[in-house]
Amino acid sequence: MRTLIHYSILILLSIGLLHGQWGCAHMPKLPSEEMRAQFGTIGIVSASSDPKIQFHPEFAKGRLSGVYRGTGIGAGAGALYGLCLLTPACNAPGYIPPPGSCRGNACLGILIAYGTGATIGAIVGGVVGGIKGAIYAVPKEEGQRIEATAQNAFDGIIIQKAMAASVFKNSSESPNYVFVLLEGEDFINSAPYNFNLLRERGINTLLELNVKGAGFKEGRGENPLIAFFMKVHTRLIRTMDGKEIYSREFEYKSPRYYSVDWLDDDARLLREEINNCFNELPRQIVEELFGRRSL
Repeated sequence: MRTLIHYSILILLSIGLLHGQWGCAHMPKLPSEEMRAQFGTIGIVSASSDPKIQFHPEFAKGRLSGVYRGTGIGAGAGALYGLCLLTPACNAPGYIPPPGSCRGNACLGILIAYGTGATIGAIVGGVVGGIKGAIYAVPKEEGQRIEATAQNAFDGIIIQKAMAASVFKNSSESPNYVFVLLEGEDFINSAPYNFNLLRERGINTLLELNVKGAGFKEGRGENPLIAFFMKVHTRLIRTMDGKEIYSREFEYKSPRYYSVDWLDDDARLLREEINNCFNELPRQIVEELFGRRSL
């Protein structure tokens, strides 16, 4: 039983680690040619909020958090196996109790067996899961150091404005449209936008860029193998009626390196990756929303 619980916990922990990745699998359709034909002059605006710069490890940040999470997952897995392994019905393949066969003390005995199996399984599974969780978790001090390094690397960079400027710079790759960078305009600092004034400026479509977050993700244990990431949510808004006509989230993700490599030499590797992100992510946004340069 203990071996089965051990393997079930490993399976459930693996499912938990992959859960976030599954959520990113769906890719929305690109704007249709009919929609693109109506874009007209496109105004680019950035969000006014500051994005969160954080570290999101695979399992947990801090050994204690890893123990709590692992214990919960392990207890659930152990209870399920214990529920089955200590009951006669589960130990007899193909056995299905006939209707009305459970009466009086027999039913009570079955309930006690189920309860005992679940309790023992939960205890054993919780212990094993807690140990695994502590191993998988990134130590608290290491997690704080990784997060602080990411935050320091963005010092002096106004992230939202930098992203908008980079997208505008890359807009030359889509010569079928006229792009206007609207940074610094009082009437479009933040939503809700003044669409009357935007139309007066000749803006037909508003491209809103909102950097939702950046930092590091993935990795477990000491010296975790982690990747730099940045997420940008984009919205296309028609100024004629203020209707959102398209939205999509773009994400940049670097190759993975060990944390000691990211932090070495005053985080040189991270600063290079941030520069690469501000080149590649805007290029992808322009190319996929508005199409490539016509040949």
